[in-house]
Amino acid sequence: MAKKTEHLNEIENFLVSAQDTDNRREQNEKYRNQRKNYLARLQQGDSDFECYISVIHTVQGVQIIDYRNSRCLIVAFSERAVRDFMRCIPNDTELSFYFDSIYYSVVTEYLYGADTGEPSCCFKGMRKADPADVRWGNRKNTERVVGSKKDDIVSEFKRLAALKSRIETGRIVMEGFLMVNRSLKDNLPVEKVVYADNIDSGQRLEIVNLCEKNGIPYYRAGQGIIAAMTTTNPVPEVICSVRVKARSQEELIISEKRNFFLILDGISNPDNLGMVLRTADASGVDAVILLSPSTHHFNKNAIRGARGAVGRIPIYFCTDDFELMRVLKEHNFKIWGTSARFQAGNFYDICLSSDHAAVVVGNESNGVRKEILDRCTDYVKIPMADGQSSLNIAVAAALLLYEYDRELYQGKRE
Repeated sequence: MAKKTEHLNEIENFLVSAQDTDNRREQNEKYRNQRKNYLARLQQGDSDFECYISVIHTVQGVQIIDYRNSRCLIVAFSERAVRDFMRCIPNDTELSFYFDSIYYSVVTEYLYGADTGEPSCCFKGMRKADPADVRWGNRKNTERVVGSKKDDIVSEFKRLAALKSRIETGRIVMEGFLMVNRSLKDNLPVEKVVYADNIDSGQRLEIVNLCEKNGIPYYRAGQGIIAAMTTTNPVPEVICSVRVKARSQEELIISEKRNFFLILDGISNPDNLGMVLRTADASGVDAVILLSPSTHHFNKNAIRGARGAVGRIPIYFCTDDFELMRVLKEHNFKIWGTSARFQAGNFYDICLSSDHAAVVVGNESNGVRKEILDRCTDYVKIPMADGQSSLNIAVAAALLLYEYDRELYQGKRE
């Protein structure tokens, strides 16, 4: 997540660099004016606001929250940085947000009461734990007991046990203390938390404190009731629902400055998918794109294996794989297909880290489909000793992602 900083020279330097790479989208005029306003205030020594910085290998963005004037300025070079910043916004605080309109769908995803008209660079909105729960907003934040399997909360979580319902509602379930605690600490859009009567007292106190800090409804229930809310065995001691929009390829955000995407072709094992997403999150990749034959990232095993990556990093699901490849080429991407069959360069000898790059990895059994490889622009292979012809997809993805990072750090470019 983005970090609060008092080193205002970092913020100032980034705003200056953003001016140098300014886009000219017509609807961004108010955003540019606010950016100039806060740059001038920084240069005059004004520090009457909170500042955040997002570093993903390099500085990817800055955020200024001006509570006195109820304004929030977001200047970012990647969707991932924007998501970092939105998770820093406190709940129940209305602000006027200013940002590059290319990130309109991302910003509105996190906000209640935001304008949902044509994409723009400015509107008012606020984060709320659960906008639909009007009962909660009218009373003190205290524990509620779920005493019956007929309770609406039980029905809500039971529906989310189905993948189709998770996709349609844009809500997933985190299970177990580790995942729920991490979701709360990462300030994901957690709606409700339910814990069992027999949860460890220290864990309960930590969960309750985080819920009260962020205005999140929390509930206590017997293990038998929680068992009716989930299909997981053994029954988890705590669960929570989190708003995460299932995003399609039509919504893919391509930054003007730099992009590095991981494209996954044909992952059928959700546990493998979870490990890949966890690795992608750790490596700092800008987005993960799942081609149409792949398991959906809302699969409960993928969510568990991803250890919080689902909800933090941008993930897209394709319905037209060939159209995606066309769009990437249109934006001058180098698309690296991984294959031992094609004429491919050893990944020690080539340069992956161009400004706009994507790596395509396939499953262990079949690799990347030939029709996808045919649409790649370049090819790379991972060297292996005689006797082995494939790697686990999570291992292969990790090697390629961290080779890209190594080149980025060392400034290795063609």
